[in-house]
Amino acid sequence: MQLSECLQREHCLMRLTATTKEAAIAELTGTLAASGLVKDQPELIRRILDREKLGSTGIGNQVAIPHAPTPAVSGLVIAFGRSEQGIDFNALDGQEVRQIFLIGSNPRDLNVYLHLLARLSKLLNDKFFRHEFTRARTADELLAVIKKHEKSALAVTK
Repeated sequence: MQLSECLQREHCLMRLTATTKEAAIAELTGTLAASGLVKDQPELIRRILDREKLGSTGIGNQVAIPHAPTPAVSGLVIAFGRSEQGIDFNALDGQEVRQIFLIGSNPRDLNVYLHLLARLSKLLNDKFFRHEFTRARTADELLAVIKKHEKSALAVTK
């Protein structure tokens, strides 16, 4: 499964209003809940914040991937948010986070969840992807960059 197959335009918040990690997680889970993809938003938030206590999901390069498996969702859900001002996620490199991918998965779909997390991490390690990705101004531009780089990554692995 590809990131571009899971991330929908309406779940890309190109201007997060949140100024804290907790508020960003609530805002992103809220967009998923509004679409009916989350059965229990408070539970999803709780699970993600519990995961954050184990170690920051701020992976560096101003990116965070808060995530958690939970029965609060059916299948796999993903949302994206961009913060203009930056948010403290206690990131590994000490930088504030400006790009957030939030992922929730039902425990039944753990393999798909781990596969998607690995694919996303690989994309985010690519400096060319990050360069284009951070310059995307609309959800459509963002999704086009993701699709382009996923296609390139698939071509390289074949």
